[in-house]
Amino acid sequence: MKITPPGDIRPAFAADISLVRETIDSQFGKGTGQLFLPDDKVVVLNKAPHIDRMDEVILDGQVLGSLRFDPGKGYSFILRVEGGRRLAKDLSRGYIIVHEGAVEPISKKASAMVPGIKDASRSIKKGDEVVILTEDRNAIAVGIARMSGKEMLELEKGAGVKNRWAADPRPPEVLPGGQTWDDAVAANDAGLSKVRKKAVRFIQKVTEEHDLPVAVSFSGGKDSLATLLLVLEADLKPDILFIDTGLEFKETLDHVEAVAKEFDLPLVIEKAGDSFWNNLDMFGPPGKDYRWCCKTSKLGPAARIIKEKYPGGVLSFIGQRRYESEQRAAKRSVWENPWVPLQLGASPIQNWTALHVWLYIFKMGADYNPWYERGLDRIGCWLCPSSDLAEMEAVGSDIPDFKKWREFLEGYAEKSGWGKDWVKFGGWRWKIPPQAIRELLGDRKEAAKRPPDPYEFHLSEGFGPCVMGISAEGIFTSTLDIDRVKVFLNLVGEVEYDDVVRVALTDRITLFEEGVAILKAKDEDELREMSNIVERIVRKAHSCVGCGTCLGQCSLGAIYLDGVAWIDAEKCEHCGSCIGPCPAADFTGEFSF
Repeated sequence: MKITPPGDIRPAFAADISLVRETIDSQFGKGTGQLFLPDDKVVVLNKAPHIDRMDEVILDGQVLGSLRFDPGKGYSFILRVEGGRRLAKDLSRGYIIVHEGAVEPISKKASAMVPGIKDASRSIKKGDEVVILTEDRNAIAVGIARMSGKEMLELEKGAGVKNRWAADPRPPEVLPGGQTWDDAVAANDAGLSKVRKKAVRFIQKVTEEHDLPVAVSFSGGKDSLATLLLVLEADLKPDILFIDTGLEFKETLDHVEAVAKEFDLPLVIEKAGDSFWNNLDMFGPPGKDYRWCCKTSKLGPAARIIKEKYPGGVLSFIGQRRYESEQRAAKRSVWENPWVPLQLGASPIQNWTALHVWLYIFKMGADYNPWYERGLDRIGCWLCPSSDLAEMEAVGSDIPDFKKWREFLEGYAEKSGWGKDWVKFGGWRWKIPPQAIRELLGDRKEAAKRPPDPYEFHLSEGFGPCVMGISAEGIFTSTLDIDRVKVFLNLVGEVEYDDVVRVALTDRITLFEEGVAILKAKDEDELREMSNIVERIVRKAHSCVGCGTCLGQCSLGAIYLDGVAWIDAEKCEHCGSCIGPCPAADFTGEFSF
């Protein structure tokens, strides 16, 4: 059947079905929702592109319409013609009836013009979703009202309804009911068995190729649950590796404990604590394009616990699927994450759809996170910027810290020059909001003056001759914490320090407390590269949040945490490995809209 790509279909649970019914009732009359989605049917949803949330509703092998959430407006239902056919005889709202002579042109996608309208629901307002009926109440089109129902009956000309979809008049194609998800599992058993066996073989092959302890990175969601079940099918007894970001649903924490107990598996937990809240002032709100929170509250703790528990590395099976995002679609089934260098990630369900996952979970009879039954299609941090506003509205009343989060956003909006609409419409979910969201945010006032970035580094234009070829002087926009900087300068060489002059130096870099740097390089390209390294070193030294992402980057154990990261000069070999990924160096927290 034809659905909107990529086609990541999932079951409609009780809360989803209830929401569709309530929305249809409000638009087309009491009782139409139950008629639209009867109790004895298997219903599936397919997420479609939209400014926020939109799910195609699929029943009897057809897309009957789409449930859509628009920021500031709420939910509405966009019917397809087959959906309109099923409601046609029982509509008490949101319909127009056209004269017989208008049926043929309208069924060929012509707009419903006022002269052809015989009757209309008086409750119709401009912009409403409307079903166009023949005189014997067969649906021939669905569309958007271009005027109110009253105007359609009183005016002499004009377009009453602009069609979205149209078709010849005929009865609805309603199939016999009585199906259950058990029937769906049985009907798909052959195909499901094929992908299961392939996934198990993949797990066994990767395990044989890598002599590492085995864990399953468990998030509490459906994909990691399916991955765990597959690893167990491969006759492995993995650790369950769970990172408590401090922003988890209570039900997720309970589910993780229950799964470990049910399968009698070691549960390895690392907690981020208040890392997210403690770093908000420095980084600002996280965004889809600015996900510092994943680094400090998830990957950093993961690097810490893996360094402690698996110092020689770990093979971690992860429930990653290519259907989830373009970024994940581009990944291979086995990969290394630069933020967690001791972890070798592998996904046995990389090419599975959500429907594969759910059919497998249903077949295995496994208990899953109850938030799926409450309307969420993904489980993660409750304030994740990748969540829809529709989802955030659904969970807000159940989260103790939701008010605290809202108050922070309102204060940040004021400082950054945006008003309440920036919070209301979720503008905070992007560092640079897309145009469709920008249009909702209104005019922006002048932002509060943010102090200049004290760690910005500027190289002078001139290059002077020296022993190594060329040299240049650079300057930071403020003084340096030389006691911290001298520690991190070990990344690039053995450090000498003069406590009187307050200067730290290697053979090629000299840093003064006043913020002056002298760099020596063999050519201009290397000089520019060195300047980037020096700026990263200073940012790491001044802005370290103690997340631990750098721990796994050092194979010698020279980095340790004591509130923030420190380097043991006795162990350090100055290899520069830990110059790599670091929230303090990669995220500035500046206002940018």
